Amino acid sequence: MKKALIIVQDKNNTTKRFGEEIAEFLLNRGLSAELIPINSFEPRKLQEADYLLLSGSRNGSILPRSDNEWISFVEKLPTLNGIKTALFDTYKIFPGGLFRKMKKYLREKTDNLSFTFKSSDGSLSVSDKLDLNDFIR
Repeated sequence: MKKALIIVQDKNNTTKRFGEEIAEFLLNRGLSAELIPINSFEPRKLQEADYLLLSGSRNGSILPRSDNEWISFVEKLPTLNGIKTALFDTYKIFPGGLFRKMKKYLREKTDNLSFTFKSSDGSLSVSDKLDLNDFIR
């Protein structure tokens, strides 16, 4: 059974809800999916993972700035060889504005980062579900 890890920061309830929606969708598609708070993540979990979905955090700002805790987390990640990786985020004003900055920090960790998911309210849209199906293929 393929396994997905969904890493989320608990600072934003909407982003956490979006991570939960993603996990539930993947479970319904027959994957093993585990939602893990960023501060509880253990790198050994990556040994079993086929997919990694990372949330972003704006450090309490509506502007697209990466949170220091998230940056530190990414810097400690091992290389993600063979693990298909995606980013997800929620927004109020700037949809997807954080992804460019997140990708900058992840570029040394993976070259398999082609999917991003965003939501204003923490729910999966029909388009997100179609994209998630493509992501897990």
